[in-house]
Amino acid sequence: MKVQVTAKFSLDNGEVKKVDWYEIDPILKGHIMEHGEKKPVEIILKSAKEVLNEYKKIFRKYHRENEVFAIEDITGELAGVPFSKVSYWTVKAEEMNEDATKLVNKAVIK
Repeated sequence: MKVQVTAKFSLDNGEVKKVDWYEIDPILKGHIMEHGEKKPVEIILKSAKEVLNEYKKIFRKYHRENEVFAIEDITGELAGVPFSKVSYWTVKAEEMNEDATKLVNKAVIK
């Protein structure tokens, strides 16, 4: 499954950053506590709605904690948006068909 994710970040200075990237066969990685031990867990996300819900959780956490959303762009450089300067954000995700794109898990920040 391929999902196109688009996020728009309205910065305190009035500038708007738009970030587009593709998630291919998205997997949520995390940890659970089992008998007092931290165990790794992977959950396969099966729809664009699940991908969207996970990014909403991530962005809420980043906004609350003033973290930086960073992702590798198509040139291989790391680009980021500091949530400490974000006043408002939106995110959407839509499933793409196989022919829609040949891109990999990379992002473009405009």
